[in-house]
Amino acid sequence: MAGTPFVSHVEWCVTDLARATALLEGLFGWRFAPYGTRYRLYTPAAGGTCVGLLQVAAVQPAATTLVHVCVDDLDAALARALALGARPHVAPTAVPGHGRYAQVLDADGNVIGLFEATPAAAALRS
Repeated sequence: MAGTPFVSHVEWCVTDLARATALLEGLFGWRFAPYGTRYRLYTPAAGGTCVGLLQVAAVQPAATTLVHVCVDDLDAALARALALGARPHVAPTAVPGHGRYAQVLDADGNVIGLFEATPAAAALRS
């Protein structure tokens, strides 16, 4: 592989594909496509990291890699997540010089991180 390694995709294990798909599509506007009978895949149009949902019989909550998704407005995203059925996990917390984050739990106990970058931190990524 030439160049710098990057994250190709992230997978969340879920017990109910329809419920997990509804949460993430409603929260982030992502559109998942079926990929077999126990998998859904979101592929960003302009590059970026793909997100997969793998249906499993049981999930071991909070025993997975933690992923934070960048959002423009943390408070609005947090309110939307809660309205879609997520549960609060970590209240909005400042990360000096970088931004703010919060975390919610989906119905299976998976942690979904939300991150709002400061303008200076966001400029470093563009």
